[in-house]
Amino acid sequence: MTSKKKNFTTFFACFLAVSILFNFPPHPVLAKCPVRMGSLYPPDHFLVISHRGAVTRYPENTLPALQDALNVEGANSLQVDLSMTKDRKVILWHDWDPNNSLAQVRQEKGESIGKFKPSSLESGWKKKVSDLTLTEFTNHYGYEDKITHAKTDIKIPAFQNLMEWAIKQEKLKLLLLKLKIPANESGLAAVMLEEIRRTIDNLSPAPHFQLLLATPHKEILNQVRNQFDDFLFAYDREIHPEGITNYHRFTTVPAAMDYKNNFANIGLPSQNSLPSANPDPWEIYKFILTLDFRIRDNYKKATSNYIKLISWTFNDENKMRCLIHLGVDGIVTDNPKLLRRIALEVGKTLD
Repeated sequence: MTSKKKNFTTFFACFLAVSILFNFPPHPVLAKCPVRMGSLYPPDHFLVISHRGAVTRYPENTLPALQDALNVEGANSLQVDLSMTKDRKVILWHDWDPNNSLAQVRQEKGESIGKFKPSSLESGWKKKVSDLTLTEFTNHYGYEDKITHAKTDIKIPAFQNLMEWAIKQEKLKLLLLKLKIPANESGLAAVMLEEIRRTIDNLSPAPHFQLLLATPHKEILNQVRNQFDDFLFAYDREIHPEGITNYHRFTTVPAAMDYKNNFANIGLPSQNSLPSANPDPWEIYKFILTLDFRIRDNYKKATSNYIKLISWTFNDENKMRCLIHLGVDGIVTDNPKLLRRIALEVGKTLD
């Protein structure tokens, strides 16, 4: 083979390799769990984030559940859900619309790990939270034991109740507030955030922990990010692995870069709610996460800005270990005690 032919063959092989790389994303099975830190900038401090509190003993999103999560289960951070009533009262409640499919499953069966479920609702009051006053809501909504169906007297807290309690909790590092406002009511976002701001401004002492507001709707971020630039925001990316062909489209760090956020959240639905698939949804999630870390590391090198990445919601020990080694800054979990033990074993600072 002549020298000219050799050069052409080498050029063509390189061109073909680059074309394949850019046009066909790598297969997610290549996303292995590292035995050492995968990110170039692994965090020292780690967030053990309790998912709605100690739900095996108390109703989700209630003060006893949150208290237990911090003082008994070892969490140093909390995630709660926020809805808003017709008279602009911000409350800790997951199901903005009790008639959607997820809410109906929760009313019928509850969630697998929880002791309680949203109590049976009278049909005449089965309305969106935003269509009910606070009095109407608290008179007709609540929690009941999944097995005995006995209703609990534990109250649904208002955001103000939460904050008055939270400022007294020295262990609390981060309060992750998931805004349950649906996309078709995005106009209420500014109203809710004004109420949140008013509540915080009236607190004494001021919160010693970080407050992070998360939403899965970019239209909400577009509406509020400039008006409420004193708040920390995160785009809440949820991965539904079916039919994904372009993995880069499902990364979450680029959204944080676009919105100039300091946090990025990425979640995987419960494995029980996903159909059997090949490849495994966890493998797809993990691969997308590795892409996010590469983007984050390059962004940090170029700008010195660091984006904290939070994964949700994981209870499996092997997955927790993998995520920590990959370099996440925090994990939302229903089992803070287990996550705390793993994080300390790996050498993370929690308190």
